[in-house]
Amino acid sequence: QKQQQQQQQQPQDADQPQEGDDVVDYTQLPRDVDALFEALDPESAPRPTIMSPGEVWTKRSQRGLLAQPSEASWREAEQKRAKDEAFDLLDALTKSGALPVEHASLHVVVAATHCFDKTVTETVIQNNANPIEKVERSTLIMASAVHRVPPSALIKDSQQPRVKAASPALFLADGGAAASTIDLLS
Repeated sequence: QKQQQQQQQQPQDADQPQEGDDVVDYTQLPRDVDALFEALDPESAPRPTIMSPGEVWTKRSQRGLLAQPSEASWREAEQKRAKDEAFDLLDALTKSGALPVEHASLHVVVAATHCFDKTVTETVIQNNANPIEKVERSTLIMASAVHRVPPSALIKDSQQPRVKAASPALFLADGGAAASTIDLLS
């Protein structure tokens, strides 16, 4: 009876995220990345990249551990069938979302195209600038948005002076624009 009373006392919206849960809406990631670039990258060289999968996919699989690997080409109909089967299985395993999926991995692909006004060679020779430092800064900003930490937290201690000299705005996170932007993303 005590167990029944405890269950009745629990809130009806138990499946809703509670305070303290680490829930991240990854659909907002592009907006978050843009906000960080505005705050931390004076040049804003990265541009959005649209990734479109091909019409025909190649599936590589093995029926068993010792079986020979096989390949199959899947067109749109086979891709849709496989996606529907995967979602049906997920629906069955979670009892239509009533059970949480714990210890699962989510892979997020964040793509951007880094644009330079000049070619890499012209950037190095004419501007006396290292394009690798600019790409590194962009990568740190994107990783900062994904991991929800200041860019300086993603850099090894031994590399901090080098990166700080090339991209000082990344280190304003210790109380500057990056810290407030990261706080807004959380």
